This record gives sequence, structure tokens and C-alpha cells, in this order.
Amino acid sequence: MTPFHIKEGRGNGVILFPLKAFTGNGMIIERKAQSAVWGLLSILVLVVIAGGLVDIYRLYAARNWAYSVAQEAALAGASRGRDWDAVLNTGFIQLDQAVARNEAQNVVNSAMQARGIIGYTSSIRVLPDPFGGTISGFPPRSVRLGDGLSDWSSNEPAVGVYLEVPIQWTILNIFGIELKTVQVFASAGVVQ
Repeated sequence: MTPFHIKEGRGNGVILFPLKAFTGNGMIIERKAQSAVWGLLSILVLVVIAGGLVDIYRLYAARNWAYSVAQEAALAGASRGRDWDAVLNTGFIQLDQAVARNEAQNVVNSAMQARGIIGYTSSIRVLPDPFGGTISGFPPRSVRLGDGLSDWSSNEPAVGVYLEVPIQWTILNIFGIELKTVQVFASAGVVQ
């Protein structure tokens, strides 16, 4: 028996239609089946690459968004936390620590609530004195290039905001890459 179906066509020729042709080791000789398998594998690889690129974009976009929230919170704390009584008494502008911290925290809370983000961490520090100061070990994790923690210092009254925001992956969690957090730090000061 031949592996081809023989059908007579018009004219004097015979057209051969292959059925299933196997080699001795079980591989399919038919090119249509091989093309379908390679096409399917190519599509799967492209979907994984596209998902990875979407995850990388989400990480980048989340970092930029978190940084803008930290900047906005620091600016709100520095602008709304001014102690005007100190200006009248001493001639130098100072920050009211409680007011500046609360105003910055309110901005962070409202931004996270608007996006439906839970599980975030925020740390807000205030340098209330007219000539600033230094807070050692802040931010709690290194967010700049470098390995160690540094001291945050300013030569003017300032508010510093550190945020850790969780990011959920689209496809990278399939490969065992767990939840990622983005860490950002921003500060704003008041010029004398």
C-alpha cells in the first residue's frame, strides 16, 4: 500500500494526494503539519515577549507615577506646613512638623486610594528648623545609585517623602518572578 491516495484527474496525468507519511522514527514528513507546529510555537514565544515588555513598561510607568506622588506630597507638606507665627517672631520661616507631615500623608493616601493601591509603605520626615538639618538613615532603603544608605540633609526647612509601591506583573509571575515593589524618594524645601 502506498502512503498516497491516488485520484485520477483531468487529462492523462495522475495527481497524488499525501495522506499521513511517517518516517521510521515517528516524525511527520508532511510540511503543512510542521509549519503549523512552528507557527504555534512562534506565536507563543511572541506572546511571552510581548507580556514581558508590558511588565517592564508597567514597572517604568509605576515608578514615574510613584515619584510624582512623592513630589506632590513633599510640595504639599512644605507649602501648607509653614509656621507663620515663627516668621512673625523670628523673621525666619519654619515648618510645623505635625501639619507638614499630615498634609503630605493626606496627598499620598488620596493618590493611592484613587488608584486602588493597597499594601504601600510611606515614610515622611520633616526638617522644621530655618536652616534645615540632617536625618541619618533616611530614606530607609537606597533609592539612588549606590549600595549604602545615606543621610538626608537640607540647608532649609524641608519635607522628605519615601514611598514603596507594590507592582503586580502581567506575565512574569508565571516564571516565578514574585511581586515587585518600586521605591522612590522626593523632597521639597522652603527657601528663606
